[in-house]
Amino acid sequence: MTTTDIARHIADDGADTTETATAVAAIDIESMAPPSSLIMHGGRDQLVPFNQRCRLYATLKSLGKDVTFYKLDNTCHACYGFRSTRALRLVFDWLSDRL
Repeated sequence: MTTTDIARHIADDGADTTETATAVAAIDIESMAPPSSLIMHGGRDQLVPFNQRCRLYATLKSLGKDVTFYKLDNTCHACYGFRSTRALRLVFDWLSDRL
């Protein structure tokens, strides 16, 4: 994909892409740090198996990614336990360390 292709995709409104292409070309993507990942798994999740999250974490780590994994006991899939004081503190602390 060329810089012009990226610019067209970003603009996507039929506007002249020259200015956007220049801005995109100035970005040194290779030197950018990859995004961090936070994985949180509910210990009572019946939709996503725990070992699937473990494999995801191990794969990201093996690729040298900044990834953190928490298992929240007594929490279902994206339910009430994720709004608990403990869960919110984990997210807040994780974000504070990276921003």
